[in-house]
Formats: sequence, structure tokens, C-alpha cells
Amino acid sequence: MRILGEKVRQFRKRKGMSQKELADGICTQATISLIEKKSKIPSMKIMMKICNRLGIRLSEVIIENDDQLYRTFKKIDTLIRHTQLEEAQDVFQHIRPKQLRSNTDKKQYYYYEGYLQLVLNDNADEAIFNFGMLLNQFVKSSHDMFAILATLGTGLAYERKQAYDKAEIFVKQAVATLHTMDAQAMPMGDDDYLQNEILIYASAAQLYAKINFPEEALELIDLALKKAQESQSLYLLDRLYAQKAANEVVLNNVQSAHDHYYVAYALSLVTHNSSLTEKITKEMAEYYIAPLQVANDA
Repeated sequence: MRILGEKVRQFRKRKGMSQKELADGICTQATISLIEKKSKIPSMKIMMKICNRLGIRLSEVIIENDDQLYRTFKKIDTLIRHTQLEEAQDVFQHIRPKQLRSNTDKKQYYYYEGYLQLVLNDNADEAIFNFGMLLNQFVKSSHDMFAILATLGTGLAYERKQAYDKAEIFVKQAVATLHTMDAQAMPMGDDDYLQNEILIYASAAQLYAKINFPEEALELIDLALKKAQESQSLYLLDRLYAQKAANEVVLNNVQSAHDHYYVAYALSLVTHNSSLTEKITKEMAEYYIAPLQVANDA
């Protein structure tokens, strides 16, 4: 990963900002000078704040290593986001530990290994081991998205083991850390960051629903929906509305449950999420919610 210092200088000049103005409240003027003159990378949090102040995407001044390993991790991530887990595992199995050079490589490796062990192979113990490797050996700051995802994953793994007290501790920690991350640190248009936020809130809500805290689950779902709607993202939107409806059934909010099941059903058709469509149809029948006419036309 490298930074394009000259690009930072160009964007700053276009904004009519001095180095001191760009640095104000973020870092020292000397740090801005080092970025522009020597392409020195500060902490990622500082770099994200600088990009946000300039009104640019992080990807406009940061270039990832254009190597095979980087492309492989991006492919795995894309497959997981589209729930193509078997395909993701096939790609993952081609990675060899000796290829892992940077801490970022190692964090991604152990996160995806843990995630696939948990979600695809239902092996909670292996998942906890891999998430633990990431958290204990390769994380330098708690304000690290892979650290938050691994903490969440550990909680979900304990939930699989029915160790609900431990599960809640880790999930609460993941959500709390996400809350404390400075909102200004996220550059505009950073889709990966946004989708991870939505995933964390949706997954945490799922746990709270399972341990019978529907109000807490709804609060997290609403946070995720707000993030998705503000960015006009469809990511997990069908699942979020289905979760919202199910929790409203528990709270006896009948009309809201009806409305949100309808939205979830329509979105599941748009996103071609057939497994969710079937799940929603089953739940609607279970709760005596009249089926949508669109179901007969789809």
C-alpha cells in the first residue's frame, strides 16, 4: 500500500487550503508536509480524516499493492458479500501462509478463515481460534475494522456454542467500538467501510433477537437501515427489513410487522435472494400475514 503525496497536494490546492488548515484538528502541519513531499503514510485514521476534509475517496490517494494476493482477497470478499461461500472457500484454499507479508495480509487471512469456518463449516472452535490469532497477534489498534469484525465473529461463534453470556460480551464490544470510531474518519464513498458497518449492526441484532432482546435488536437494525438509506445502498437491506419485521412480531407491533415483511419480500425478489424469499414466505404464513399478490406473479 502506498500514498500519492502529490495527489494530496493537488486536492488541497484545489480547495484553496494551506497545509496548516488541512492539518487543523487532525494532525500536525509537519505530517501534511511529509505526506505531500515524501508520500509518508500516517495512521489510517488520520489519512481517512484528511480525505474526508478534502471531500475525496481514500482510493483516490491510496494505492493498494497490485499483486495476486490483493486481488485474491478482494475476490473472496466479493464472493462472501454475495453469499457464494463455497466459491469463496475454493479461492481461499489457494492462499499459502508464506504469501502473507504484511499485517494487513495476515489480518485478512485469519478473518476470512474464521468467517468461513463459522458460517460455511459450522466449526465454532476453529472460528474462535482464527479470530483470536487476528486479535492477539496482528492488531495494533482497537479502531481497526478487521479487529471489530473478528470481535463480532468471536461473539457469533460463542452463540453457535450456546455460550450466550460470552457471545453478548464480544458482540457488545464490537458494537461499542464501532460507535466510538469518529464518524468523520470515514471518507465519502468508502463502500467497504459502510458495508462492514451495516454487517456488524445486522449481525449484532440477530444475536439480540436470539437471546430475546427485541428492543435492542430493533435499535441496531434501525442504525443499519439509516446507514444503508443515507448511502442509497441495497446491501443487506432485504435481510434488515425481514429482521425488523420478525422483532416487531415479538413485540406485537402487528401492522409494522406486516408492512416490513412486505418490503423485505419485495427486496428479496429484487436482489434474487431466493433463500430469504422462502424464509419470509414461511414466517408470514406462520404469523398469519396475508401473502403479497406479487408472490404469484414472481
